Amino acid sequence: MLTLQKFITFIAPYSLVISLLYLFGYWSSFNINVLDHIALADVIKSALYPLIYSSIFLIIGLTIGSLISTPLSKAMPPGGGADLPEAKYIRLLFNFMFLFMLALALYVIFFKVGNIRWYKVAALINIPVIVIIGNAEFASQYINHKQTRVLVVNILCIALLYSYGWGAVNAERAKNNEQTIKINGKPIKERFIGWAGNFLFLWDNSKQVVIAKSKSTIKSMELSVPAESAIFSFNNVEEKPNKPLKQDN
Repeated sequence: MLTLQKFITFIAPYSLVISLLYLFGYWSSFNINVLDHIALADVIKSALYPLIYSSIFLIIGLTIGSLISTPLSKAMPPGGGADLPEAKYIRLLFNFMFLFMLALALYVIFFKVGNIRWYKVAALINIPVIVIIGNAEFASQYINHKQTRVLVVNILCIALLYSYGWGAVNAERAKNNEQTIKINGKPIKERFIGWAGNFLFLWDNSKQVVIAKSKSTIKSMELSVPAESAIFSFNNVEEKPNKPLKQDN
């Protein structure tokens, strides 16, 4: 099984890389080099919460997939049905889908603009990456149990693949959020981007520019809390008070 020493040896550099990718995806969307404002030691701390929040559905989806595939793999041993005539058509279909998604990913890379295109690339190639990982035999020295190894490696690889794109997606959300801000008691029209080092960064949507305010000039700051909403809602009809009935004279 995975020993504590091996885990720390791997997870420390991995956490740094995925955190850097997320922060670069977020801050470079505003043409800001975040490393000019924060130390390398603060990288993981700055990216930890948004990364966990962004990856929660990925982890749930891969875990459910693993739970489903485990009994199926027992019922269908490796190589079972590989010699059937239908198998070659299935393999041909998978190869076509693989090449098609790769071609789409290359199109997005070279013919689309903006950091958010990397999120689209990750969405296109995540399934081929999972197929390439397979049984993750390269990680057998860390995790012996096959199903656990495949699940952990898939989560780590796909999270790494999406990390830059998640940063870009969250940057777009920051540009378009409806959160109201008061600085030193005065409301401002700019939108909150975030803190980096000794500066507060704001986005002016009308001028499409970034404004940086020194922490020393800010005595107080108020941020509105957006209304909470369910992830899935079965009641999409807004409830309104009944109008009084008109009576005929």
